[in-house]
Amino acid sequence: MRWVHYLGIAVMGMAVYSLRLKAPFTADDHFIFLKLQQGGVFGFASQPPSMFFRPLISLHYYLDYVLWGVYPLLSHFINLLWHTLCGILVWRLTYRLLIRWGWTPFQAEPAAYWSAVLFTILPANVEAVAWFAARADMVATAGALGALILLEQFQKQGKAILYWGAVLCFAGGLFCKESLLTFPVMAWLWLRYLGIPSAGRLLLPFWGVWLLYLVLRTWAIQGVGSYPHAWETLTRPWLLVVNGVAYLFQMGMPAILYGLGRDHWDTLIWGVWGLGMLLTLYGWRSQRVEKPASSIDWRLLMGLALLAIVPVIIFKPSPFYFLNSRYTYLASAFVVVGAGAWLYLMARRGAWLRAGLALVLVAYYGGALRQVDAWREAGDVARASLMSLRHTPSDTTLLILSLPDHFHGAYIWRAGFHEAVALLLPERAPQPMYVMSRFTMRLRTDVAVHFGEGVATLSSPQDIFLPPEGVRTPPGDEVIVMPDKLIVPLAIQRQGMVLLYSGGEFVPVYGH
Repeated sequence: MRWVHYLGIAVMGMAVYSLRLKAPFTADDHFIFLKLQQGGVFGFASQPPSMFFRPLISLHYYLDYVLWGVYPLLSHFINLLWHTLCGILVWRLTYRLLIRWGWTPFQAEPAAYWSAVLFTILPANVEAVAWFAARADMVATAGALGALILLEQFQKQGKAILYWGAVLCFAGGLFCKESLLTFPVMAWLWLRYLGIPSAGRLLLPFWGVWLLYLVLRTWAIQGVGSYPHAWETLTRPWLLVVNGVAYLFQMGMPAILYGLGRDHWDTLIWGVWGLGMLLTLYGWRSQRVEKPASSIDWRLLMGLALLAIVPVIIFKPSPFYFLNSRYTYLASAFVVVGAGAWLYLMARRGAWLRAGLALVLVAYYGGALRQVDAWREAGDVARASLMSLRHTPSDTTLLILSLPDHFHGAYIWRAGFHEAVALLLPERAPQPMYVMSRFTMRLRTDVAVHFGEGVATLSSPQDIFLPPEGVRTPPGDEVIVMPDKLIVPLAIQRQGMVLLYSGGEFVPVYGH
């Protein structure tokens, strides 16, 4: 039966993410490929100077580059395979925990399947799967879940190979992404929960890997690394709590919060989800459900989930758009263990509960499809806008008023613009090219930039300009960036050809 469940997880993943497979790369994807092109197998996040130290994920990306080049279809498919693997690991972890909690195999198998399905279709996980650059989150999660499962098997069988396999899983995950820095504490909690004696002694190799990583990371980064503004969060402890709550809230959302009441699809998805939750609550209260004989240890699950998000709460989440939702990919694996088991128990208690839970799952599936489609459109916008530069003069400086930053929570040119030019338009790489700002595409991709008398505005009142980030800005006078307009000094306009974004392309401003 479990192989049928594994196949069901894979089919569900394909049903959600097939829209993204052929879509072009976006944002940081181009930065990664250019770094690999220039620096080889460990060209990305492995050597000084670097903000991050992720040598094994650099190897992952390099294999993509060597085997099929800059080809989105296969790279996105590999991401989907990792997501499927993580879904299967969620199934295995759920099953083993439920058996420990007194469930029968007949109960545990379908409950584990619902946990894995919920993990597979959770809209908050779309960023980690649909974005090539976020593969590190899935590989790190696979390493963490694999390590926990192997430690549980080690507790039962006592085989050293299982223990050292867990250490290797942790090392592989940590050297892919620093989000596993708290894993030794998670492993200690896990070993104590399993009742393994000498848990502290068994953790010594884990702490050894942890220390080795920090030493190498300090060498590669030559400092604390990460983004400077993220570390400023530590000066405001209350913000860490706010970020943590926001991440947990975002994890359970069916669609972006900004679309509620503004976009008909997002509003419909929220409506279905809300109705499902109301029916579930009504069914639960009307049935007067007694405490089930089969238990769920929420303290363990939430403890693991909170430890999983500790390394990332210095980064600001955005429930309005699902931005940075990839950071809760591992935490969501622990939450869905309990949620899927609870779903299974409640679905057996009455028609109202079954109807409500079915609507919630439909909302999550629809929300995931909506978000995957947003990443597809973001890729199309990134590709079309970049290729439109081929129609501009190559013998003059190009001054781009504003880059599209993200659409519906999917990154377009958050970063990687100049790297994309060097990678896909190498003949334009030497050409002076400057960017003055970014702008949002919150709900529509047909947003255009208008320009006249030195002032740029947006065609959509819902969208705003953002300061430039990760791009080359024009030398000389500073461009004034405000949410509703962009003021460009005449001295900058005279430096070259001014381009605005319209109709999916960068086009010259009339008169320039």
